Amino acid sequence: MADQAGNAHTGNQRAAGFWVQPEEAQQSDALAFQPGFYEVDKLPSLEPAAGIRMNVMVGGAMMANWVRIEPGAAVPTHAHEHEQIGLVVEGEILMTIGDETRALIPGHAYTIPGNLPHAAVAGPQGCLVIDIFSPPREDYRAAAK
Repeated sequence: MADQAGNAHTGNQRAAGFWVQPEEAQQSDALAFQPGFYEVDKLPSLEPAAGIRMNVMVGGAMMANWVRIEPGAAVPTHAHEHEQIGLVVEGEILMTIGDETRALIPGHAYTIPGNLPHAAVAGPQGCLVIDIFSPPREDYRAAAK
């Protein structure tokens, strides 16, 4: 028998599928970081360049940045050791990764291996993207207030 979420049940047991049940997880007294719930607008922020504002949330081995870029503002070509994954939430962004440039809109995503040059320019309405970095960018963490 299955419930509305499609989970199979056998008596009082539920098959977890991809998710490890709490009783099966490795227990440790030391957490890598403190869990929490946040309002994005109240997270520490920084403005690394004119027209670019980032709200920063850091875990143990990764970091999420909500990046608001004003219309026409540019992120200059740069590279860093961190892996980066991004998702366009609002607006349009012209993203260059290595030698390829694409116009991205909400629902589009991108991946950037460490040390690969990349750049971006916001579209005419600006944009909001969520960038995930691993490991966390210590320069962003230090600059965020």
